[in-house]
Amino acid sequence: MKTKRQLAAALFVLMFADVAADPLQPPAQMATAKAAEQKVAPQQTATLAELSRYFFAAARTGEMAVLKEFLQAGFPVDMPNDGSYTALMIAAYQGQATAVDLLLKAGADACIRDKRGHTALMGAMIKAEWGIARQLYAIDCDQENTAKATDAITDKSQMTAAQFAEKFGQSEKFKALATELQSAKTKDASTSAAGQP
Repeated sequence: MKTKRQLAAALFVLMFADVAADPLQPPAQMATAKAAEQKVAPQQTATLAELSRYFFAAARTGEMAVLKEFLQAGFPVDMPNDGSYTALMIAAYQGQATAVDLLLKAGADACIRDKRGHTALMGAMIKAEWGIARQLYAIDCDQENTAKATDAITDKSQMTAAQFAEKFGQSEKFKALATELQSAKTKDASTSAAGQP
């Protein structure tokens, strides 16, 4: 038997699959533009907003069947909610490691920032979800930013994960995570080099 959220995802497929296919438009504009084009009733536009809440609730609670239904239906994986949070940010903050993995495999962009300039990695660090932070840290969102952890933050949209960790008193844990992952990369590189003829 399908849950209410799975049924909502199925309803989404039937009503709005073509609306969700364009992840480049913001959700409210996307729904309004398509509704105008197709003369969709206002209650259907409201239904899209309601259905998207199920998607974000599934990310929050780790309901994998619901997330999969939405993603298979073409729901835009990086669509932000009204608070500017993507499903990946929500799953990371709530400690839903399996949902984080699914969303990343579905193409979620770990480098998107919310209205405060925070990424999913930063959300995981706030909640001390270091297993998730390890997974997200491997995706280098700061590769072009040369700011040091102790540099003043002048633009939140350019804040590095190291600066964030410093600001929130997580610098020691963050340094340990960075060292651990760098050590693993070095070990993998030397192992593969040793295996080469």
